Amino acid sequence: MNKEILSIIEKAFRCQIYGVKPKRNVNLLKTDRGHWILKGYKQVEKAVWVTELADALHEKGFHHTVQYVGNHEGSKIFAFEDRHYTIMKMIDGQEADNASLFDVKKTAEALARFHVAAQGFPIAHSYVYEGKTALLDKWESRLEYFERLMWSIEHKGPQSKLEQLISQQADHVLQDGKELLQSAYKLPLTPEMFLAMERGTLAHRDVASHNFLLTERGSCYLIDLDTVGHDLQLVDLVQLMSRMLLMQEYRMDSFVEAMEAYSNVNYLSDTQIWAVHQLLRYPDNFLREVTGLYSHRPGYHMRGVMQLLQMEGKVMANRQRFLNDGERIFQRSPWGHYHFVG
Repeated sequence: MNKEILSIIEKAFRCQIYGVKPKRNVNLLKTDRGHWILKGYKQVEKAVWVTELADALHEKGFHHTVQYVGNHEGSKIFAFEDRHYTIMKMIDGQEADNASLFDVKKTAEALARFHVAAQGFPIAHSYVYEGKTALLDKWESRLEYFERLMWSIEHKGPQSKLEQLISQQADHVLQDGKELLQSAYKLPLTPEMFLAMERGTLAHRDVASHNFLLTERGSCYLIDLDTVGHDLQLVDLVQLMSRMLLMQEYRMDSFVEAMEAYSNVNYLSDTQIWAVHQLLRYPDNFLREVTGLYSHRPGYHMRGVMQLLQMEGKVMANRQRFLNDGERIFQRSPWGHYHFVG
């Protein structure tokens, strides 16, 4: 790491740096003031957004998130060469494990607390809602990309073991994706969108297990605010449930307990719970990983995608059973008897 920036940090933050360790897209700093995380941004607007957002969340009572350190002048952003840097206090915790139902319930509770605090952020500009949420737009584009990819694979023939796996599951994935997108108009997403606009709600939009840190005392922290923006908070719930259900082998009890843990903090109506279950019909795990790999997005590697596709293949029958057993969601829960009319 550039020694000049370390000298700047020591002077501006009045500390002494003993060591530096790169990790993902950040650097861990060991200083005489504790362990810090250094992160750089190309755009100053993004650095301003995350630091101000973290402060606002703390003011609203959500303390289980990142905390930025100010320099001797109180500024939490400093420039070096062509980037803008922030420093966060390191959280001493382990990444959540979606294979552990205990961890899943802790992450659901932490997400709920974040959602409670992440309201009252009005959109600064006029917003025109055209009847389709950003989630469905993204899913539609992802499915279209996958269809083009499959045409290429079928035209050339599978060129690897990965492409053989993709081909084996492609028909099922395309059917589920198209059916969900075609029936999405039946879901109560429009009123949810208007409610989100009215309340000024934010969603995290990257609730992967590595963005939840569990401490030895049992606290759960939600980190990495880079992706936070105005959106339906149901988007986060769908993403969280989709990722954890794969590791939980699509057990209905796991879904019910995780949703209960969330709803105990941030109440969910029967309609919202039903909507989340229905949105899980979209095969997002499969499509996200495959399209991410082939479009060369950062963080997607062949080995990891292979492992996920193999797991999805093994639990395909469980997934179908989970999707077909929607009424069981309400049979054993405190939400009461469920009867959907539509």
